[in-house]
Amino acid sequence: MAVSEGDAAVLGYQPWQRRAAYERFAALSFAAVFALFGGNLLSLPLVVLLGLYAYATSLGPLLRFGLRVSLEPGGVRIGERFYPKERFAGLEGPLGPWTRWEVWPGVWSSYRFRLRLGWRFRTDPLFHLLFGEERVPLWLDLPGWDRMLAHLGLDWRKYPGLRRYLHTARGLAWLNGLLYPPVEAEGPWREARGRYRRVCAWMWAGAGLGVSGFAFSLFALFLGANVWAVVGLAPLALGLVLLAYPFLTAFNFGRGRPGWAVAYNPLVPLEASLTGEKG
Repeated sequence: MAVSEGDAAVLGYQPWQRRAAYERFAALSFAAVFALFGGNLLSLPLVVLLGLYAYATSLGPLLRFGLRVSLEPGGVRIGERFYPKERFAGLEGPLGPWTRWEVWPGVWSSYRFRLRLGWRFRTDPLFHLLFGEERVPLWLDLPGWDRMLAHLGLDWRKYPGLRRYLHTARGLAWLNGLLYPPVEAEGPWREARGRYRRVCAWMWAGAGLGVSGFAFSLFALFLGANVWAVVGLAPLALGLVLLAYPFLTAFNFGRGRPGWAVAYNPLVPLEASLTGEKG
C-alpha cells in the first residue's frame, strides 16, 4: 500500500496482513495447546515446531508491521535511515542454509524446498539490498517492494535469483500475506485471495458449528439427556463436512495432486500469458 507524503510515496503493510498474522497465531496456538494437552511427551517436538512456525510466520511479521519505506527523489528512506540512489549496488540473495544445494542443479528444487521448510522457521530475509558495504533487508511481504526496486533502478525480473525464487514459490504464503506479488500480478492475485477468503470462511463456519455441536452433546450427557446428546451430533457432523470439503479441494495435503491453494503462484498465469503474446 502506497500513500503520498509530499513528493514521496510511502510503502507500508496493509491492515489485512496484520489480521492474517493474528489469525495464524491463534490457529497455531490452538493446535499447540491441543497437541500438548491431548497428547503425551511424544507431542513435544510437534509443539516446538508449531512454536517456531508461529514465530516465523506470525510474531516476526507483526514485529515489523510498523515499517515504512519512503520513495524520495534522491533515494529511499527505510524507517529512519535514508539510503541514496547513488550508493545502491544491487541485490544479494537468496541466502540461507539451503543455498549450497544450488551447486547441484536438478538434484532438488531447492527454492521450493526452502520455501516450504527452511524460511518458515526463520525471520531473516532471503534477499538484501546492497548500499555500499551495508546490507538492508528486502521484505517480500511488503506491498510495493517491486516499486522500491524500480525506484532504485532495478527491475526485479532482471535479477535471476529473485525471479526464479518468486516463480517457484507456491502455496499459501501468497494468499495469506507472507509474500506480496509485484504490481503486474495484483489483479488476478486479488481474485484468488477473495476465493481463498471464502474457503477460509466456510472452514471457520464448519469448525464453529462442529465445536458447538460437540459442546452441546457433552453438556447434554452431563445432564443425562441422552437423546439431546445424539441430536448434538448432527451439527457436529455438518461442521465436519463444511470443514473437510473446502480443505480437501483447496489444500488437498498428501493426497496426490495438491489443491489449488497449495499450488498457487500468481506469476505463473502471468508468465504464460506473456509467453503466449511473444509466441
